[in-house]
Amino acid sequence: MFFDVKGCAQLAKKLAKISQQRGTGKVLLAANESHQAKSAPEQGEPIEAKQWELLFVEGQLLYAIGYRHRVRRWSRALQQHCPHFVIEPIPLPVNEPWEYQVLNQGLLQENLSTNQAKSVIRTTAQEIFFDLARYSSLQALWQPSLDMDAREIQQINPHWLVGSDEVQQMIYRGIQLWEKWQEMGLDYICPDRSPTLINHQNLKKQISSESFLSLNSLFNGCNTIWDLAVKRKQSVLGLTRTLDYFIKAGKISLTTPADIPSPLEQLLLVRAAIKPSRKKPLIACIDDSPMIAEKLEQILQPAGFRVLKINNPMQGVAKLAEEKPDLIFLDVVMPQTSGYNVCSFLRQSSLFRDTPIIILTSQNGLMDRTKAKLNGASDFLCKPPEAHQVLEIVKKYLQESPPENLPVSSPAMA
Repeated sequence: MFFDVKGCAQLAKKLAKISQQRGTGKVLLAANESHQAKSAPEQGEPIEAKQWELLFVEGQLLYAIGYRHRVRRWSRALQQHCPHFVIEPIPLPVNEPWEYQVLNQGLLQENLSTNQAKSVIRTTAQEIFFDLARYSSLQALWQPSLDMDAREIQQINPHWLVGSDEVQQMIYRGIQLWEKWQEMGLDYICPDRSPTLINHQNLKKQISSESFLSLNSLFNGCNTIWDLAVKRKQSVLGLTRTLDYFIKAGKISLTTPADIPSPLEQLLLVRAAIKPSRKKPLIACIDDSPMIAEKLEQILQPAGFRVLKINNPMQGVAKLAEEKPDLIFLDVVMPQTSGYNVCSFLRQSSLFRDTPIIILTSQNGLMDRTKAKLNGASDFLCKPPEAHQVLEIVKKYLQESPPENLPVSSPAMA
């Protein structure tokens, strides 16, 4: 059943009707292109057949999915409510929503509490209702789950279901937040965008090195405004209001980052790209940005590798010599020296003469690649590194592979 709704308030009435009828199924939602709010996805971006999905069981909300940054949203909720939760590999294929399946497995294995799982579901849904509130018109399709029998319904944890009254409250909280967003003149900013420093060199001259590194690690194009609000434990509205000044002053631009790999994608990447083995090679990351080192660790650890993080190459050479990593990721731009100099220095040592050294940089020109080769680099990888590219390049230079069926860590934010 198709229906159009003029804004989130009318959607709330439609969902209340589904709850009254104790409907089991899903509501697929997409924005009407001609009625997009100013902070909707970038101009020219095609409207997907479904951008959001609300799953109901007997009139109660089971889970809410937003297909833009689906894993980032899930990761933020985990970070807030169960930061130490480690996800075990799930036999594939897995039923949707996979997030619910992972939470249920965590509860069965006593790695999660019921309250933690409920909080993750509610936090995820609340973000999505704010996202929906940004649109003045929505298209919806109700798809009843005619194939879900009573036995399958009984297997769903009833304590996690969100009742109609709470759904209505979350919708109106989303509407209120969007109204405040507009009142403050922030409707040109979408919290799914990533703040990025515009002029690094000028900023370096104006503030201390410590402050610059801190700002550069946050505003590096890897974190969305939603991500930063969670990391800094601020309200997304308050943080966006602060960013508004720097955006208008020309100090920060907004970019659109990709989503991060889901636990299932991590597992598939491991199985597809790397053959099983009992060995755990050590991979070093030399980068003054903690965020890049963390992102590499998030990609490599689930694949069974050990990661050595070094943020000061001048002090870290002794550690490299002691640990003798099997492969090195090396940043180019660092405060005290250049990655090219470090690469050249390492190649002069017999310890690292044959060690694969992968240059990490946001500069991807022919001259940059040539300079990397001339200084002894084995290969070149653009920042921010994508999971499949990292695993492919590791597979290319390391024949040994990690064991299969290792635990997959909860996907952290880039």
